[in-house]
This record gives sequence, C-alpha cells and structure tokens, in this order.
Amino acid sequence: MRVSMQELHRMEQADIRDAVLDDLADISGIEIDMKKPVPDRVEEYVRKVGNPFLVRVGEYAVKIGYSDCEETLNDRMKQYIKKLAEIKY
Repeated sequence: MRVSMQELHRMEQADIRDAVLDDLADISGIEIDMKKPVPDRVEEYVRKVGNPFLVRVGEYAVKIGYSDCEETLNDRMKQYIKKLAEIKY
C-alpha cells in the first residue's frame, strides 16, 4: 500500500476537532515487526492506522507531527528530561 504525497498531505491536514474517536485507530495495541526494514515498517504502520497523523491512544485523539531531522524520539525525550531536571533542581 503505497500512499501518494498528495494523500499524505491531505492526511496531515486533518483537523483533530473534526475527528470521531471511534473512527481512529488505537495505536496502543498496534504491533510492528521491528525485524523488517524501515520502509516496510512504515508501510505496515500506515496500513494499520490509516492516517499516521491522527490516531487514538486509549480514550484520546492525538494529532502527530513529524519533522525531517537526524534526532530520534529517544534523543528528544532525553533532551526534555534533562531540561526538566535543570528547571526543578
């Protein structure tokens, strides 16, 4: 299932305020085979969730943004925790 750039752009523009919770894929139960190459994992994820920019986590609708950078989510979380530690202490 290849998604065109036009379709991805349309998905990205989806408004969370218009989302129907029951229509969104709940990502808390989705499993992806981490042994597959990255392009295959991305394709599997998009196939399972439908719109990778607007999903559900339990009882919450979540709008996700992606950036084109070298830092991973783990890198960003480490930065965030370090920043919190500096503010508190």
